[in-house]
Amino acid sequence: MSEEVAPSRYFPPWRRAELPEPPLFRWRQWTMLIGPGLMMAGANIGGGEWLFGPVVTAQYGGRIMWLATLSIALQAFYNLAVMRYALYCGEPIFVGFFRTAPGPVFWTVFYFLADLGGLWPYLSSNAAVPLATVLLGRLPTAADDALTRGLSYAIFLACFVPLIFGGKIYNALEKVMVVKLVLVLAYLGFTAVALVSWQTWWEIISGLFRFGALPEGHFDWAVLAAFAAVAGAGGLTNSYFSNYARDKGWGMGALVGAIPSAIGGRSIQLSHTGMVFDPQGPALERWRGWLRHIRRDQLALWVPGCIAGMALPALFSLEFIRGAQVEGHAAAAMTAQAIAARHGPVFWYLTLLCGFLVMAPTQVSQIDGMCRRWTDVIWTGVRRLHKLPGNQAKYVYYAILVLYALWGMLALRLTPNPLVLAVASGVMMNFALAFSALHTLYVDMRLLPPPLRPGWLLRFGLVACAAFYFGISAIAFRQQWPKVAAWLGL
Repeated sequence: MSEEVAPSRYFPPWRRAELPEPPLFRWRQWTMLIGPGLMMAGANIGGGEWLFGPVVTAQYGGRIMWLATLSIALQAFYNLAVMRYALYCGEPIFVGFFRTAPGPVFWTVFYFLADLGGLWPYLSSNAAVPLATVLLGRLPTAADDALTRGLSYAIFLACFVPLIFGGKIYNALEKVMVVKLVLVLAYLGFTAVALVSWQTWWEIISGLFRFGALPEGHFDWAVLAAFAAVAGAGGLTNSYFSNYARDKGWGMGALVGAIPSAIGGRSIQLSHTGMVFDPQGPALERWRGWLRHIRRDQLALWVPGCIAGMALPALFSLEFIRGAQVEGHAAAAMTAQAIAARHGPVFWYLTLLCGFLVMAPTQVSQIDGMCRRWTDVIWTGVRRLHKLPGNQAKYVYYAILVLYALWGMLALRLTPNPLVLAVASGVMMNFALAFSALHTLYVDMRLLPPPLRPGWLLRFGLVACAAFYFGISAIAFRQQWPKVAAWLGL
């Protein structure tokens, strides 16, 4: 059996094995690019801007689009760092967090609180708006709360279906997100070229690079902070890249396994702990090959995909509802009404369908990500479970899934209007991303052998990521504190 390695006293030791060969990429074999980057681009694309476009871009103009560029670039550093950890040991970065002092009990409480922004199923409530709009033939108002809320329940429960089938849960998610990516980009790209003026194009494209430009006069920092949060992935969502790299079989993940689905996953195994390799000789050359592979995944797919996912809906907002005042219930369907008024009712239905496709599949990804983060920690950290065979990791996953389903139904019942919830979640997600960026840097520097640790550029990127998200959310919190204090009765 393989030799054991003890990285910490908190979780079971790693085992040793040989690092698999990295794939040899050729452009004719473009399907090799289909991985976490493309899948997560599909999950991330458009959801935030579809909601915040009417609120941010239409009111403040294209000058604030640089927030999306900066957010996505800084998140790319984070993504590469968490995937680096997964390549080395086949464990998600979340498990790596729990391997560090002061230990699992502290990190369980800390990250549960940090994850509160991601626990609210706000995309289900927002995806209900386009469906309610179709049924009502108009934008829903506060008087239509019962209908919108009922549809949000149905969408939320439907999001669990893809997580039940497919062998590896990752495989089912990848298919859903790639289909979404193709359909959404095809519609947005066609209509943007055909219906949006070149002046609007220039305002959005130039805005992506107007670093430091801010709206004139008074503006809401909380909305800008939430806009930054949803550009790209945001919050602890970025940690999914390490999970998906493992489940895709990249690096040492090929030897560790994946979380099996309830139906069709009987032969899929997941090891209770990670496997590592000796970083010397031929293994170092293979390691560099894997690093090139994840850089392609991020720089060729995820970054461009996310920028397109923010820019294309922003083009619509700026072209068709510039300067409009938006109510929370209208944000997800307002663009459809505006474009239909100019170009015919067919665009009403197509744009509403696009809005639904933007948001509902992303809710699937968020449900899966939250459940798998804690599944991996429990599967590795609870020693009593080590008696179970690898194909029974699904029981932990689905137990958490059931608990989340019950919580989600309650949360949707308690939800304020969809936009308010999205803004609040975004600000909380920023704090989680900022701290976990620093924690990721510590894990990579503490648990990876010296030859595999990140270089100065990646270290700088992680620190800059933390500073940016801490900073913008602190400014937003300071601005909103009088309202929060009044609400608390202070």
